[in-house]
Amino acid sequence: MKRLIATTVLIMLFTFTALVYANSPVKLKGDQITISQELVVATGNIVAEYKDILLKANYLELDPKTWILVAKGNVSVTQEKNTLAGETLTLFLKEDKYRLDGVNGEITDRSIKGFIYIKGDSLERDPDSSIRGKEMSFTTCDLDTPHYHIKARELVIYPQERLYATDVSFYIGNTRIFSLPYYNLLFEYPDRQPFIPEVGNSTDKGYYIKTFYSHYQSRDLYGYATLELAERIGIGLGLTEFYNIKNVGPGSANIYVLPTLEKIRADIGLTQEAKIGDVKLSGAITRESVFYDRWEYRLSASSKGYSFSHQGLENRTSNVSSYNTNISASEKIGDVNTSLSLSSRYYESLGVPTEANDYRITATTKIGDVNTSLSLRDRYYKKADIPAEIGEYRITANTKIQDISIKGEVFTISYPDIASLSQFGYARILTKLPELSLSSRILTDPNINMTGELNIGNYVELPTNIQGFAIKGNIQATPKVVKLLDGDLDSSIRINGSYYPPESYIAGLGINAKWTKDIIQNLRLTLTYEYNEGWGNSLFNILSDLPALPSNSISGSLVSKGDNYSITLSSKYDILNSVFNPIVINGSWQGSQESKISLNLSINPYYLGDITAVSTISWRIDPKWKLDMSWKYYAQTFQFQEVKINYDLHCWEMNIKYNYITQTTSISFSLKALPSMGTISLPEF
Repeated sequence: MKRLIATTVLIMLFTFTALVYANSPVKLKGDQITISQELVVATGNIVAEYKDILLKANYLELDPKTWILVAKGNVSVTQEKNTLAGETLTLFLKEDKYRLDGVNGEITDRSIKGFIYIKGDSLERDPDSSIRGKEMSFTTCDLDTPHYHIKARELVIYPQERLYATDVSFYIGNTRIFSLPYYNLLFEYPDRQPFIPEVGNSTDKGYYIKTFYSHYQSRDLYGYATLELAERIGIGLGLTEFYNIKNVGPGSANIYVLPTLEKIRADIGLTQEAKIGDVKLSGAITRESVFYDRWEYRLSASSKGYSFSHQGLENRTSNVSSYNTNISASEKIGDVNTSLSLSSRYYESLGVPTEANDYRITATTKIGDVNTSLSLRDRYYKKADIPAEIGEYRITANTKIQDISIKGEVFTISYPDIASLSQFGYARILTKLPELSLSSRILTDPNINMTGELNIGNYVELPTNIQGFAIKGNIQATPKVVKLLDGDLDSSIRINGSYYPPESYIAGLGINAKWTKDIIQNLRLTLTYEYNEGWGNSLFNILSDLPALPSNSISGSLVSKGDNYSITLSSKYDILNSVFNPIVINGSWQGSQESKISLNLSINPYYLGDITAVSTISWRIDPKWKLDMSWKYYAQTFQFQEVKINYDLHCWEMNIKYNYITQTTSISFSLKALPSMGTISLPEF
């Protein structure tokens, strides 16, 4: 008599879940389940659940010694929208792989439009997530008699990398159109599908037609060839190869040649990566002469805290050249952490050379409870034979005693002339020779928080060379948020002062206040006021002290947010200079994943015709048509930056593209979903 097991049985034999998937037990139902030390057998209406995977079959057995599970008879595996069916499923639990014989089903992913329908003798998933099928047939057409399908003796998919198939035949309906010894699709270049041409027009080429053919020799050697016929450049031939040299590393090489011009032109590129012990090396070189006359190269090396990089460019078309070198090193010497950074750049445009160097050395350590650091920096800049240089030297030590933070600092600079200061952005700078700083929280109360800082030191203002001893202090108070006019007011006030004996001083005041109010549902108004000012009779320039630049401004924003939209209107009024900033509008709307709009708009309040706008639009017009475009309005000129039109031909797609920057228009066709196969992942047990 058939025993009906109506309850869920957890397979815990030999701590199955602990050995394989500790936190996710398999739930098994069946008409009859037999458990022994040699074998677990289930028969009749079997339903097994693991994580989000549902397995159904007529017969199932598990060998607890080898951890091989075999399911037979009307086998189906379902995970989310992916469904695979077959005759026999063999699951190798220890190796994290499985094979499904006599497979058919449909697979998809969030990035795939529709489904990919497959059928074949067998389908395997390996531990590296690669997918391998034998005697496969696949299509993206959901009709009983699909518009097209592709047959292959062997199909291999490396997710996020590439797809390749051998002995491939392409069918329209049941009629074979052509066959290929192999078919290779690089997911990084999904538009380069074999024999499917791209037709277009560009400024450099005129009208053109271009097609690709990919090849695959092994995981260590694959690539694609390009054939192009253009109105202005004639025939173009290209070859791109990706390779991996054993015991060295991956690389790539490409060449594109125009053999039919009076003078042969070519673009050539080479990249190579390598690892020697703990050292990682990388290099690349490019020579372009098709549309531009330029060289470019880069070299880099890194190992355990050390790195080196160098880049060079010579563009004879635009008469520009540049060379950059960067060296960095970090090392712990005893208890001291040290770092070194060297950067050097040379740039020349239209015969005018520019040099820029930046060298830094830092060292940090801890002595007892005191953290100390040393920092040295030298910057050099030279343009048109006019040099500028500045050195910065800083030593700090800080610790904490109860709630008081204590910091000591010495900071100074060196420079050859005043022009060097202005070149590096210094108007006034206050050096510390030295300075002692004490800071602490003064008051913590539900109604107000107060912090304070006291500084004592000897200061030198540059470039005036005014020197003096000073006692400085500042107190900042932050009251709790209060209600005002049915809104929330958040504010803070800072008072600071510097005393230079016997009678000089500098005082400063800073006020910040932000008021927000929800006017109606999904509409919030925010007003912000900022005030900073300083006064004093000291010979020290007020710009070198804490008040910094005086400011007095009010800004406002109006924000409306809903489930699928957001709009922000903002501007600022500089009270000190009586100037309005541009009015800025930022908005976005999303009706669905395929229909969304964003807009950034800036309006000059003194001349409303002075408008700058940038927008991107994605719009599913109907089930067949989709529009993607970006546009810009500037200096009373409207420009389409890029326009893409996609038309759904059921299992094919037509793509029309226009790019304003490159002045290129093109039309191409692709198999729907196929370029996205690199994102699919079969169920993982």
